[in-house]
Amino acid sequence: MKRAIVSLCALLLVCSVASAQEAKYVFFFIGDGMASPQIHAAEAYLAQSVQADNPATWEDANSLSLDTAGVEMLHMSQLPVVGLQMTYANNRFITGSAASATALACGMKSSINTIAMDPTKTTGYTTIAELAKQKGMKVGILSSVSIDHATPACFYAHQPDRGSYWDIANALSESGFDYFAGGGMKGERVKNGARNYAPDKPAAEVSNDPVQHAIDNGFTVITNKTDLTNATAADLPVFAYSKDYLDSSWALPYDIDRDPADASLADYTAEGIRLLDNPNGFFMMIEAGKIDWACHANDAMAAIGDTIAFDDAVAVAMEFALQHPDETLIVVTGDHECGGLTLGFAGTGYETTYEVLNGQTMSYEAFAAQVADYQDNPYSFWNLMGTILELFGPADADLADLDLVNDLDMQSMIKKAFGLAYDDLNEYEQKQLEEAYDKTMGGDIYTTAPGKYSYSTDGINNDFVKYGNYYYDPITVTCTHILNRRAGFSFTSYYHTAVPVPVFAQGFGAEQFTGKYENTDVAVKIANAMGVELSN
Repeated sequence: MKRAIVSLCALLLVCSVASAQEAKYVFFFIGDGMASPQIHAAEAYLAQSVQADNPATWEDANSLSLDTAGVEMLHMSQLPVVGLQMTYANNRFITGSAASATALACGMKSSINTIAMDPTKTTGYTTIAELAKQKGMKVGILSSVSIDHATPACFYAHQPDRGSYWDIANALSESGFDYFAGGGMKGERVKNGARNYAPDKPAAEVSNDPVQHAIDNGFTVITNKTDLTNATAADLPVFAYSKDYLDSSWALPYDIDRDPADASLADYTAEGIRLLDNPNGFFMMIEAGKIDWACHANDAMAAIGDTIAFDDAVAVAMEFALQHPDETLIVVTGDHECGGLTLGFAGTGYETTYEVLNGQTMSYEAFAAQVADYQDNPYSFWNLMGTILELFGPADADLADLDLVNDLDMQSMIKKAFGLAYDDLNEYEQKQLEEAYDKTMGGDIYTTAPGKYSYSTDGINNDFVKYGNYYYDPITVTCTHILNRRAGFSFTSYYHTAVPVPVFAQGFGAEQFTGKYENTDVAVKIANAMGVELSN
């Protein structure tokens, strides 16, 4: 879909909003973990990845990127109204997804991990989605992560803890909303024979399957793209997800890993429009949740891919708006920035070569799964050499003595996944990979979360600085770091940051979104445009 098509759309909507009394069709897009760095990184990548640096000029540093600078603007960036929102929570400057989504859904600050409730976790807040339903509009909630995850949950559930997935999933069935789509339900997950997200519930309740609960409450549950395409408004309420394609967290795969046969976020948005369109209008919240996850893992390419996929969903809404120019409001923002992404790296100075990211063919998650399979394969270099050492090596032989330089299979895996050839790396990069290889293959990595002060000399928290949280694979994170830095990207954190987040808008009421304001004001402005009042 051409990004330039939205310029006319933006102009028409700005010129025609005066004839409408309130927004009949409302699209609220939330990029989880997305702020200006993620947006501009995607735009720079789109431009530079098709304008590779000229190899003939490599001897001249000043002309390395000659005629390759610039961006290809995303659809969201072409919306005519731009503002800036501050993301801090009631009890922490660097927010979390539950607190920020509560602000965006309810117009009120709350505490960390709280789902659409007050900071003391005792009183529920009314959400703009609930007000839209009360008004007679149809309501859709979409997400690329599990539909009971923090951001979508804050529009239909009220829980003191975002981890209460079982309760949140069941609240979906009782919401009265019309369309849920994207990820599955984490509350459906079974662990050790019990519902692990409801450990304190009576056995009779815990045995309840939230998906079956949705069916019992009148939902049509659709588990593949074809059936969703064939669904009609008569099938509402609908809960749609591609069950065979979801990852272990009940989320859509990263777009870089997605099977074309699986529905994208843009597909779910288009089908939502088709199913929800009616004389009373609709409210639809669409979240791209894995931009955040990719940035937590410092995987720039996976984050860029999901940002572009998110923007494709925005384009679907903008095409719809062309048909209803004076009745539609589109708002696009993020809940917070994640990872401290920076467009620039000390090692590359002023140069950027974002096209090297084209060498990455899979997400960090997909590669880590391959590494785990390789570790378990009895015929892998690592295990074969381990057996040889055990049988014929000296008494003090240690697997840690095995190096990546000798493991040609792992080198091949890295090159295929990230485009990084071991022999082409500099000495420092090879050393980083060797250390990470030993950590991963030897299991010599911390197994508990680091403490408050992660810079220490004990070797444990130093691993955290290098590789992030203990559930990330060191060699995978190191590969993404090397590729990011070669491109000219870097990350400062494995967590959220507190930088302000842009807000883009067009359509009825869009003029409200200029300036700098609290994240709570986003919900208030949307409510105003819909002609409803948030009275939390």
